[in-house]
Formats: sequence, C-alpha cells, structure tokens
Amino acid sequence: FNAAEAGVEAVLGGGSAQNNVVIGEGTSASTYSVSTTTVGGTNAAFILNQTVAKDNTQQIWFIGHKTDGTLGCTDTDGTPLNCFNSNLLTLYWGNPGQSINDNNTPALEVTIIYKNAGGYQIAKAVYDPYSARTSNNHFINAGVDATGGFVPPYNLAFKVAANLSDASGPFKITGIGAGSTLYAARLRLLYNGTPQLLGAQPTDPGSTFPVQGKIISSSGTSGNVTRKVQVFESYSYLPGVFDFVLFNGSNTSLSK
Repeated sequence: FNAAEAGVEAVLGGGSAQNNVVIGEGTSASTYSVSTTTVGGTNAAFILNQTVAKDNTQQIWFIGHKTDGTLGCTDTDGTPLNCFNSNLLTLYWGNPGQSINDNNTPALEVTIIYKNAGGYQIAKAVYDPYSARTSNNHFINAGVDATGGFVPPYNLAFKVAANLSDASGPFKITGIGAGSTLYAARLRLLYNGTPQLLGAQPTDPGSTFPVQGKIISSSGTSGNVTRKVQVFESYSYLPGVFDFVLFNGSNTSLSK
C-alpha cells in the first residue's frame, strides 16, 4: 500500500505516469506503476466517484482548463478544448432505492456561474422530489423524475432536465442569455441524512462537458503481494463555505 500511495503522491506532486519505479533498498524494496486517465470530455454522464454528504458542494466545470491553468475553450497552443455550450442540462442525484417521501429525501440546489456582457453572474434553482415539503420550502417539484434506474450501473433515484435559457424557468427571470459563457455548475445536496450519489449530463447528444480532472491508478508490489490505489483529482474550486457568504431572497438587486 505504501508503494502504491507513493505512486499517487508522485503524480499529485507534478510527476508523470511511470512503470516499475523502485523505492527502498534490498529486501525491503518495492515498486510502483502509476497511470492517469482523464475524466469527462464526452457527452456521457459525469457521476462523482464518491457519495456527497448533506450541505456539501461539488462543482462541474462547463469551461475547459488550459495547460497553463487558465480557463478557456482553446488551449495555449491553439488546440480546441471541449466546452459545454448548450443550455440543456440533465441533473441526477440520490442513491438507488432512496425514498421520495421522508425527511431524509435529498433536495438539490443548483448554482450556475456564467459571464454575460463582461460581468460574472450566478443563477440558482432548488429541486425537491418530496412534494409534501415544497409547500414550506418553496423548492421546485415539477419536472423531477423519481422513477429511478438512471445512468446504469449507478441507478440514481432522481432526475431533472433543466433549460438554462428558459425565460419562464427557475434560474433567472429572463433566462441565461444566449450570448453568455457558462463556467460551472455548483451542486449542493440538502436534507439527506446519508451521503448520496450526484452527477450531471449534457441533455443534447451533440454537446459535451470539458475534462473534469483525472483518475490516478497506482499499483504497488512487494514480493508476491500487489495492492492498488485509485484517486480522482478534480480541478480546484472554491469550498462550499463560500456559498453561504450572502443570499438575497428577493428580486431586488443588492447595493453596497
């Protein structure tokens, strides 16, 4: 395990994938072989590789990451990068068999970060499968599909198709303008007593998400024993505490 973890740490520290790297000396020597695989960059659903606890925020990128760490749809050498350029987005959440009508039924808060007319803006919507709760929290229940079985083999419990540019939709009174640049979706689960599966997918088959990060797979060998460690390294984003800095519950803009 130590050898496998050493391979992961080598890549996290900026190293490249390598095979049969020797660590230690003599009879205590071990080897590791490590590889990396990018995640995203296709139309397939991006499901987070671990369940998400209540009030935790995860981010899905809509814009590509260049090799120098900046954001854009064209890399520093001119190579095109995948960017999500559609306003049709499908959201998935909930573990297989999750009840739709108890106090632990997870609701989903969605925050879209985008740029329009030179300024950065956000648009929010909150979906709740538990209809008896929405009379008090005023979350959106219409359109939430709870038939389950979405994105095999995960079989998530809930799905909703969102149109980010719908003028009558939840994200913004006027909708997110057609000329806007989409940057990211921040997804936060509410109410759930246990960690839940979470993910998203471009609804339009012709659109894609950019690369979301990479999976680092490392095998460590000592004698006749081999152990494997796998880590998902996502691109950096602000922690969820920043989602609680300021909230305006009205349609009137805040002024300083």
